[in-house]
Amino acid sequence: MRWLQRNWHRPLAHAGALLPLVGLFINYWRDDLTFNSVRFVTLRTGSVGLLLLVLSLACTPLNTLFGWRGALHIRRPLGLYAFLYITLHLLLYVWFDAMLDMRFVWRDLSERRSMLVGLVAFLLLVPLALTSTQRWQRRLGRGWRMLHRLVYLATPLSVLHFFWLDRDFIRQPVIYAVAVGVLLALRLPPVRRAIGRGRALLVSAILRLV
Repeated sequence: MRWLQRNWHRPLAHAGALLPLVGLFINYWRDDLTFNSVRFVTLRTGSVGLLLLVLSLACTPLNTLFGWRGALHIRRPLGLYAFLYITLHLLLYVWFDAMLDMRFVWRDLSERRSMLVGLVAFLLLVPLALTSTQRWQRRLGRGWRMLHRLVYLATPLSVLHFFWLDRDFIRQPVIYAVAVGVLLALRLPPVRRAIGRGRALLVSAILRLV
């Protein structure tokens, strides 16, 4: 019980990340998907993957802003769940839309810029997922941190893929773009130092009032 009180965010992150997948299975079992079920599931896995990717990117800024170190504990699982959904998103496209015809995939990549950007974003995430364990972190040393900065490029590219995928509905991609821009700005060293000084001044002022 004490562990759960201290680490409530860990099971909550796992449950929240798995809930959309469970929901899709339930909808499939009940035959409750839309008419174009393949497109629905493909888009749903992609959107959930992007959401989890942005949430994983938000963990460090949450710690910077509020000093909540618990956010750092769920950064890796959120990133891995994001990779899981994005991989499912890609596999569904290749299996059902392209019918495993790589000529179709190549034509899509050459004609649709959204597909090319999405593939680049996925390829950037592959080494991050493969080296996400503590064993790889020890093995790569400082290089591990440099490698995992690829997420700062993969996430904006994923948002761009979403934006170019359907230009008729740009509200969500724009919201994601603004959120990612703010999260990346919060990681800049001058911004982080300013936030740290602001937090210290706020704590000092609260202590004086108490």
